[in-house]
Amino acid sequence: MPLVLLNQTIERGTILLSDSFTDIDHAKFFVIMGVFEDRFAGFFFINSRIHPIIFSKPAQLEMQFLLRKDEYDFLRYDSYLGANEIIVREVSILSQSMKDGQTKIVGQLLEKDLETVLEACRNSDLFTPKEKRQFFY
Repeated sequence: MPLVLLNQTIERGTILLSDSFTDIDHAKFFVIMGVFEDRFAGFFFINSRIHPIIFSKPAQLEMQFLLRKDEYDFLRYDSYLGANEIIVREVSILSQSMKDGQTKIVGQLLEKDLETVLEACRNSDLFTPKEKRQFFY
């Protein structure tokens, strides 16, 4: 598939699975939460559990969102979307990863979950006003 078509298939709320993360030794589900110019942002990872260190950080704990297996068929069990750290990638890098077969689209956040996460991001002190303007509105 041409890169331009891959770029057009990714939007806010798109859920992907990728093994292209060099600092992670397994494939990870992640969600795109914003698109600005030539960049995607969010890359909020979906984890099977909340990391124990997060429980001692209230602002980060508030940004963990339950995703139920019965609502997302690619999940093996209830999991958590960790929206506590923004990662930004160029569209061309993600598109190339998809073209190379390292990354694939597996689903879309339900509208109710997307709106809940976006509203929390807009109100969180974890993100700068600039990041909020660019990626969460």
